[in-house]
Amino acid sequence: MDKNKFKSMTAYLDMLWILLAGFGAMFIIAYLMIQPPAKTADIIKKAEYIIVLGWDSEVGDDIDLWVKSPKNVTVCFRNKSGGFMNLEKDDLGRQNDTIVDEFGNRIVLKINREIITLRGVHAGEYEVMIHVYNREMFQDTNAESDTYGKMTKRSGQVKYTVEVIKINPYKIVYAKEGVYEHHKQEISIVRFTVDDDAEFIGF
Repeated sequence: MDKNKFKSMTAYLDMLWILLAGFGAMFIIAYLMIQPPAKTADIIKKAEYIIVLGWDSEVGDDIDLWVKSPKNVTVCFRNKSGGFMNLEKDDLGRQNDTIVDEFGNRIVLKINREIITLRGVHAGEYEVMIHVYNREMFQDTNAESDTYGKMTKRSGQVKYTVEVIKINPYKIVYAKEGVYEHHKQEISIVRFTVDDDAEFIGF
């Protein structure tokens, strides 16, 4: 009997090539499934300034932020985009704080905030003001009141904050805290000036 025929390496080489081909195919599939990282520039919105209005998250009042540009363009809930300015959200107090998910669950996010973004600027003066569009309605439970048992507008002072923020580089160039009281009240916040390069000049 010829014992040399059992010394052939062909079968082992075939098995080795099959294993290598399998690992190679798995590597290629894994590489193709890797998602490239999102570009930072695609995530971060280009903006020069943002103006942020916030008020007590426990009240249902509807407060509006208004900004007028040097070109006499005003952005607010009635005109959400103009020139380089955009109103990001018209916050209605409690009215748009609640959503219902696909399972029917009510989710409440108690944040009262409006933001106007300046993606670019015109050199000159910007004017910022707020408007108490609507006070929350409630049922009067004071038996001695003339409006007992009726729905009436809430009264009393409510705190608010306004910030003017430069994005690049990040800096809060103006911040104010105050109170509002009355339905339809208008409050002038600040006038600030920028140059052609979006640099803050002053008030």
